[in-house]
Amino acid sequence: MKDTQPILIISTGRTGTIFFSRLFADLYPDSASYHERGASRPIQILTNLHFSHLFPKSGLKTAWKMLKGNEIETCEAKFHIDANCFLYGLAPLAPELYPNLKVLHIVRDPRSYVTSHLNFSRQKGTSFIANYFVPFWQPNPFLVGELPLSKAFGFTRFEKYCWIWDFKNRVMEGLENTSTPYMRVRFEDLFNTENPEDLFGTITDFLGLPRVTGIREKFRQPANTSSKTDFPEWPEWTPKQAAQLQSLCGARMAKYGYGGESEWEQKVIG
Repeated sequence: MKDTQPILIISTGRTGTIFFSRLFADLYPDSASYHERGASRPIQILTNLHFSHLFPKSGLKTAWKMLKGNEIETCEAKFHIDANCFLYGLAPLAPELYPNLKVLHIVRDPRSYVTSHLNFSRQKGTSFIANYFVPFWQPNPFLVGELPLSKAFGFTRFEKYCWIWDFKNRVMEGLENTSTPYMRVRFEDLFNTENPEDLFGTITDFLGLPRVTGIREKFRQPANTSSKTDFPEWPEWTPKQAAQLQSLCGARMAKYGYGGESEWEQKVIG
């Protein structure tokens, strides 16, 4: 439909995107709300190849047009919402690919993101296969050019997920200085608070959706959670792990308002 408003909800993953796709579908029947719609996984792999200087931007745009390009054109709803962490890397191309796009970027404390991702990738079979065996499922810090290959053999999976958090959020926040309407919110300000309705109302105002009330309890029911199994929460980390995350994520943590606890600061300095 020509007048359909496209909305992307993007993140690093492990930020409640399944929950948001279901919430918008439930609250707004005149919207078409999806979680990782269509052929988004191949787009993620091609995006990571592009960041590794192995696939041209022109090829990425062509792939998007072939695999995702008709979704908005064929949508009959007033709003087309795709909650989709696989599209994080399309942020720089958003003005070219989506006319009149609005973007909601959800960030999560990197300490809880890394813990959640490490646990989830070990608990769910498809996530384990993707994260451990599928080439370019995640961006590669060495091929991207941010770390020297000499450090590759000592770079742990924990450090890799720390870097992924920082890299992906840097890419997405690049929309701040573009013509694309962009809003960034913290996961914790919706799910770890007594009153998420005010912030959710600000989100719906930004997206052009009417405000709703009585939804506080819905934010107590996140989907696709990971269990605390192999990898602990950050208070149980070693000082070395805390220092590694701080080194890779510290600047962006401060920008987003994370990491100011005295316990964390003491752990970082050992």
